[in-house]
Amino acid sequence: MGTIIRSYQLGDAEQIQKIHDENKLDFKFPNLNSSLFTVNKVLEVEGVVRASYALRMVAEANLWLDRSDWTDPRGHWLTVKALDKEAVAAASGLGIDAVQCFLPPGYEKFGKRISGKDGLGFTKCPQWDYYAKFIGAQQ
Repeated sequence: MGTIIRSYQLGDAEQIQKIHDENKLDFKFPNLNSSLFTVNKVLEVEGVVRASYALRMVAEANLWLDRSDWTDPRGHWLTVKALDKEAVAAASGLGIDAVQCFLPPGYEKFGKRISGKDGLGFTKCPQWDYYAKFIGAQQ
């Protein structure tokens, strides 16, 4: 049999979840059968799944806001909230279940705003470092 890399099959989920659990990963095991997992490759050794590499569609929030005096700071914030509400509803309608937001240095205050009491529902993730790889959209 040897070692092969192949596409995920429904029967692989149990073995992949076992790997997930053994690694004590601090997040809920996802539904690998969701259509949001558009790519899922499995490394199999002698008929046993030893690794899986899956790509799940996640939306990345991008905001462009004219910061001139067309409105006051409260108006800017209400604009962001209204746009977020509409965009999240549209994404949810497409089946997208997660939105990521990457803030450049110097935007820490905005990070507190979007994750705060009257924020947009984002949660800062102190345990994880985020990295990005652009494979088409940025080219």
